[in-house]
Amino acid sequence: MTKSNSIKFGSNGWRGIVGTSFTEENLQRVAHAFSRYCISKSEIGNKVAVGFDGRQNSREHAETFSRILSSYGIQVILSNSVVPTPVLSYTVKKRNCTAGIMITASHNPANYNGVKFKGSYGGPFLSDDTEQVAGFLSDTTESADRTATIDRDDFLPDYKVHLRSIVDFSALKRYAADPVNTASVLIDSMGGTGQTIIEDLLVEAGWRAQTIFGTPEPKFYDRIPEPIEQNLAPLMYNTSVTDAQFGIATDGDSDRCSIVFGDGTWMTAQENILALMWHLHTYKKMTGNIIKSASVTDTVRLLAEQWNEKVFDVNVGFSNVTDIMLAHDFMFGAEESGGFGFQHHIPERDGILSGLLFCEMVALSGKPLGELWSEIRSAIGTVYYDRRDIPAADVDRESVLLRCKEYKPSKRLEEYYIQVVRTYHDKEILNGIKYCFGDSQWLLIRISQTEPMIRIYAEGKSNEEVNKFLEEGRTIVGIE
Repeated sequence: MTKSNSIKFGSNGWRGIVGTSFTEENLQRVAHAFSRYCISKSEIGNKVAVGFDGRQNSREHAETFSRILSSYGIQVILSNSVVPTPVLSYTVKKRNCTAGIMITASHNPANYNGVKFKGSYGGPFLSDDTEQVAGFLSDTTESADRTATIDRDDFLPDYKVHLRSIVDFSALKRYAADPVNTASVLIDSMGGTGQTIIEDLLVEAGWRAQTIFGTPEPKFYDRIPEPIEQNLAPLMYNTSVTDAQFGIATDGDSDRCSIVFGDGTWMTAQENILALMWHLHTYKKMTGNIIKSASVTDTVRLLAEQWNEKVFDVNVGFSNVTDIMLAHDFMFGAEESGGFGFQHHIPERDGILSGLLFCEMVALSGKPLGELWSEIRSAIGTVYYDRRDIPAADVDRESVLLRCKEYKPSKRLEEYYIQVVRTYHDKEILNGIKYCFGDSQWLLIRISQTEPMIRIYAEGKSNEEVNKFLEEGRTIVGIE
């Protein structure tokens, strides 16, 4: 019986439950397949940068992967410590690597691990490249060459230099030097790869910054390392009882970011996206296309149209955002899960840079974040949006979506008219359907690529309308 079915690639890598699908044997098979892929692209001159997070055995897995790469004659640069995914990605581009490997399961729970593939451009693999790697998978296992020589290096210094070319640290220093201002933030690294990187950079600029859960920990201090409201109670509480103007959270591998207001209220990902857009356009005077995933609020499109900027609406998954970034001049790319990419940076989501840009936003505007957001909201209106995740481990999820194609609105939505139905595919397989009732009125049903979930998203003109759309989504899916 073939073992290939135990490895299921996502759009730009592979992840699974440790001991079930993510095993040492399967990791070696993926490493050999990736090595063969690299050789197929260029028989000489291949160089791969490898990084890892703080999960159980991630360092050892990175060494195994590196030794297998080396056995194919591929030059390997292995991080000498736990490193954020965006730092690994920047290293790939900075050092002219053929590709990059990041051992991480990102925001997934501690019992997961995985491998992210990075292209020479410093961003996630596109789906076609990942499919090519999958084509080199073998059912046989070949052990790593334990005698291979691996170069180890610190990836962080070059990345920090690059951040200083994007973020206006002079403005941060001026803001902190004025005693009238509250240049104080709290950072929650969630036991992930973010460590104290944001704190260190801000302290250099004269800010008062403190990190909680800044030491990488395999179980993420018994939290899921995804920076969403239900996982950020420590940050919300500590921000509310200290003089921190706001809080910054990064996920397990630091490619996602979330913000907490000074009163301990969580700032939603949709609000993060709109605030960052506003900052780039208004205070950094940037121009360029906006790229958003299908699950992001329509307000992004409406705002960009006011600025005469083109908007690309793509399938969920940051590799789809990267695809457009590589082909078009862009200002900003965003997905609903808290991944944001920026002009003058790599085509990659970056939670470290995102957090620093919120600080820059405050410094350049001269206004506290809460006051600034109130002004932005008064200009763009309130976003009404929510999401529901439905466990579907034992469900044929593709059949559910095919059934959704035949959907007709129930009595619950009899006053609404479906103006447009959009379908989204991954490798020609249907994985999302969006019913558009009007501007900022829509329902999206999609299959998660990394977890056994069906996700339902909705935006409306009120919370009541959003809940109505979500309940309709549950009815369509037919899973309790």
